[in-house]
Amino acid sequence: MYDYIKHVRWASIKVGLLTTVSIAIIFLAIMFAGNIKDFFSPKVSIYTSFDDVKGLRAGSPVWFSGVEIGAVEAIDFTSYRKILVKLSINAETLQYLKKDSHAEILTLGLLGDKYLEVTPGSKDGKPIEAGYSIEGISPVEIQDIFESSKDSISKLSSFMEMLETTIAKIERGEGTVAKFLNDPSVFNNIKETSGELSQLIGKMESGRGTVGKLLNEDALYKDVSTAVNDVKLFAKSLKESEGTMTKLIDDPALYNKFQKASESLNVFTQKLAYSKGTVNKLLEDESLYNNANEVSLKVNTILEKIDNGQGLMGSLVSDDELTVELKTTLKDLNVLIKDIEENPSRYFKFSIF
Repeated sequence: MYDYIKHVRWASIKVGLLTTVSIAIIFLAIMFAGNIKDFFSPKVSIYTSFDDVKGLRAGSPVWFSGVEIGAVEAIDFTSYRKILVKLSINAETLQYLKKDSHAEILTLGLLGDKYLEVTPGSKDGKPIEAGYSIEGISPVEIQDIFESSKDSISKLSSFMEMLETTIAKIERGEGTVAKFLNDPSVFNNIKETSGELSQLIGKMESGRGTVGKLLNEDALYKDVSTAVNDVKLFAKSLKESEGTMTKLIDDPALYNKFQKASESLNVFTQKLAYSKGTVNKLLEDESLYNNANEVSLKVNTILEKIDNGQGLMGSLVSDDELTVELKTTLKDLNVLIKDIEENPSRYFKFSIF
């Protein structure tokens, strides 16, 4: 009897164990349906950091190019006011991640669940190793967008109000724009101006006028080109020469001398303006001018008398016979003086006794 009871209990225990294992297998199959292989595949840990994780939590999925490769293992604070996020990913996907890859927090579905998306990085980037820390980029939330766009929205509202006011003024015929739209004289002036402009362009195309010749005649272009080349040659020769012009341009000593000369001239002018010397009197004293004017008048009177043959000087200048006689007398006097010098005994006799 005892053996029978013992056998029955053992059978019940076996049924209970079998049932428990079956339930556990069913639970695991439901929880990890489609991910059984990933659940048992080897894992490696990498890190990233954010200023704000925006509701990311441990256990959130980690995706790479739209494929789930792991989960967020832990979230901790650091001493640099950063939030360190530890990621547990499949070891086989580590070879596809590069050192310039970065992690970004995104929103999954309409419920707002967060997940982590890891970018592939560049093709030439070096692959990372287990324990490497990639850059984290905090997401931009709708609230942040609304906060940053408040000023823009207010400015846009002010602009719309100003635009409505301007349109109302235009409709009432106020302001320059309204006159431009409603006044037919403005259109007529523009029409006349466009017609004159068309005529001017036609003259230019036909080669009439200075501008038309400049546009159509090759000779003028060649003359201008030749003149430009001459100027270039002159500038080149001036640059390469060592003459006065080059020294005036390049030698600072000449500039300094000119500057000192101008300063000296300025000092001299100031002294002349405030001094009471001869030069200042010549410039400012009217009596000197009057005296000089009187002297010039007297000289003009004497010259007029000489020209008219009045007086001795006038006779000497105007009377040819007097001039001839004076010349003859002077000639005879010269002969007499010469004869006296050669024969003094003929003219002078001295006797003591």
